[in-house]
Amino acid sequence: MENNLLFINQNKDIIQEFLAAMEGKEEPMAIDTADSGLEAAFLLKKKIYKVVVTGLDLPTYDGTKIVEFLNRNYPQTVCIVYTWRLELAHLKLLINERRVFRIFQRPMDYSQMYEAILDGFVLYDKEEADRLDQQGLERTLQELSGEVARKKQLAKGRPWERSELAKFLSALLSVFIRDVKSEMHAREKWQLVRYEKKLILWFLNRQGDVLKNLEDVREDIYQRFQRPDQGQTVEVVLSNVPESIDPDFCGDLHFLAWLLLTRFTMFSSGFTAKVSFILLNQNRFRVSVEGMFPEGMWGAAHENKTSQMITGVTQSVLESFSDRFIQSIEDEKVVYYMEVQN
Repeated sequence: MENNLLFINQNKDIIQEFLAAMEGKEEPMAIDTADSGLEAAFLLKKKIYKVVVTGLDLPTYDGTKIVEFLNRNYPQTVCIVYTWRLELAHLKLLINERRVFRIFQRPMDYSQMYEAILDGFVLYDKEEADRLDQQGLERTLQELSGEVARKKQLAKGRPWERSELAKFLSALLSVFIRDVKSEMHAREKWQLVRYEKKLILWFLNRQGDVLKNLEDVREDIYQRFQRPDQGQTVEVVLSNVPESIDPDFCGDLHFLAWLLLTRFTMFSSGFTAKVSFILLNQNRFRVSVEGMFPEGMWGAAHENKTSQMITGVTQSVLESFSDRFIQSIEDEKVVYYMEVQN
């Protein structure tokens, strides 16, 4: 993508001053300008910009609203503010709530802004590459999940096909590392492989350990995850559950809870979780998993790229099992809601 830049200022002399300062610079860029918020909004709907430099006092649509619009609709676009006067309270608002990359106050040396613009281009390209990596991971996992479901159906009651399924699952162990280009460090790659290995081992162990009903599921979850002495507690709630349930479907419900609780244990040594299985009709269940963590733990854990990738992997797996999937994530609390059809 071309290095597209939009410069917004109500003063046309400042626009010309900026254009003159950018002439002859080494890094090529395509510059558009606007002298009002309305004109800027029109351009933003027509074209994707890597960097937007905006003033705050704009006619028709002020600079703060421009930044809000970008954060909401084009979060990867890098925002730089260039203004005459800025109070401390306004400065905190722009940095903390409006996600502004740099703030410059006039008068200034345009060479500083040029360097900031170049940094903005680099940041945009890096986040775009990360986003494409994430999409590649999710597409790969969706394809593999579909293949797992197909092989699982074929494998019912036939041990030799179960063995073939196990081999197929083992091949997943390095698929992300092998097929996706990434700048991850060795430790980050190890964390991803560790997560994949947990998924594989779950499938392999399940072959000889059939859960006949949701009471078995509850007991298994307690045995695996109930650790009060380590600050790890789990509650399993069963509501309107039938006396008999298809063992394979029971295994699917167990897997949804197991996957999320396993993920909780990877990111926090202590948490409180509530797992609910609620019968909606004869063949449909609602599954919700809520996790409460020490203050700031969940948000801090997801600041690194590996955690974000695992979030995407987990979401893709859950979506492949569920007809309806919703998640709500905060710094201390996360809620996953799924509806699953037998």
